[in-house]
Amino acid sequence: MTKSPLTEYRLELCGLLCTLSIFLTIVGIVGVFYPDGLPGYLAALEDLSAPFGEWAYWLLLIGPLVLLGSIWWLYDYIKKSRSLERLMATPSKAKFVRNLDEIEYLAWSLPQRFETRVIEKKRKFNIK
Repeated sequence: MTKSPLTEYRLELCGLLCTLSIFLTIVGIVGVFYPDGLPGYLAALEDLSAPFGEWAYWLLLIGPLVLLGSIWWLYDYIKKSRSLERLMATPSKAKFVRNLDEIEYLAWSLPQRFETRVIEKKRKFNIK
């Protein structure tokens, strides 16, 4: 069974959302706080914020919120993958079976490659 693209490409989407939200926040800051212009070397940013007009206020609000959400999503991915790596590193079948529920949940919530590794480890320990 294939997983959702949001699960399968989570790491890439986090990077994309972080980059996009940083850009939107900068455009919002320039549009709200510097409507009359910027110094010479930053004038290109003014040109970026001009098409948004009054929407710059919304960009200033939405940009940091999306940034916080994408950073949390990235943190959650890293935390789950590290936890799964730690649980999978055990050479003991008894410890593996004891933590099997948590291992299967983590593999289910991460991309398919993690679930494949869990299946291989279960096959190695002869667990069904």
